[in-house]
Amino acid sequence: MALPNHNRKVVLARRPDGMPVKDDFRLINDPVPEPGPGELLVRAHYLSADPFQRMRLDASSRYGKTLDIGDVIKGRLVGEVVRSNNADYQVGDFVEGMLGWQTYAISDGSTARAEYAPGITKVDPKIAPISAYLGILGFPGVTAYFALLEVCDPQAGETVVVTGAGGAVGSLAGQLAKIRGCRVVGIAGSDEKLSHIVDELGFDAGINYRTTPDLLAALRRDCPERIDVHFDNVGGDIAHTIVHHLARNARVVLVGNISQNNLAEKPSRPDVTGLLMTARAMTKGFIVYDWEDRADEARNAIAGWLAEGKIRYRETISEGIDSAPAAFISMLQGGNIGKQLIRLDDL
Repeated sequence: MALPNHNRKVVLARRPDGMPVKDDFRLINDPVPEPGPGELLVRAHYLSADPFQRMRLDASSRYGKTLDIGDVIKGRLVGEVVRSNNADYQVGDFVEGMLGWQTYAISDGSTARAEYAPGITKVDPKIAPISAYLGILGFPGVTAYFALLEVCDPQAGETVVVTGAGGAVGSLAGQLAKIRGCRVVGIAGSDEKLSHIVDELGFDAGINYRTTPDLLAALRRDCPERIDVHFDNVGGDIAHTIVHHLARNARVVLVGNISQNNLAEKPSRPDVTGLLMTARAMTKGFIVYDWEDRADEARNAIAGWLAEGKIRYRETISEGIDSAPAAFISMLQGGNIGKQLIRLDDL
């Protein structure tokens, strides 16, 4: 297979001040790299836009390493092996990994996934389209599976509230809670997302936080028995409100904090520990890499539910690597339903 003369990359041009803008990124062309001993070259088909990437753009982060100016934006991609010096991977194999926003990427063929490690996972296009391995069968799916089913362990008849419910993680978490027999209420930022989670995914109720003047009153209406599980993707004021309606022995899993990631000035949070104590609530932080050794367990279970029609998913797709910054910014502003992807049509 003949390769092009250049590798297109999205790099960090400057650090964002609050919400990122397009000028914070730059598209450059470099030569297509040649794989060394034990390495392989992957041609990207889809790039992933994820909330965690925002923290990596700052000078420091509480969640892993950050980027230097000029670095390729770190993100996951799924694509095809086009050169291989690794016996475990053949030309034509499809793989997924944290290989960055670029059209061609080198992997060492390992399974190392934490931080920016170039490890990869083989994907099977016979089970689902390869794009699904960046969403429902990828780390968003693994996150929803273990954070909900293992950390929170919801029981039939309990009430589960999912914030960021229209995104890749939240939409699956709510469906998994329904499989467990729970009442599920999703919180999202548009009526279109509410229609998706209620009418298509089977959530019992949805709340548009942008148009709801009294979120606590809405929670009391839709969760009359209080909230047993809070699957928190957003943090901030919404999370602080939900704390006031927790049931005794509630479980709170802190998966994301997207509402706080784009603030130019970080506010001081009110002390909610007294409320958590009164509710006897369990609050636990979740990092998906802690569960990497069991990722196949989650993927296999989710694939089975997909095949049975028990869960569904949606993707929001932009076209071309030059659209990646705009797609990322849109995702941070809630413009996506389900998983935000960038399809590379310009290879």
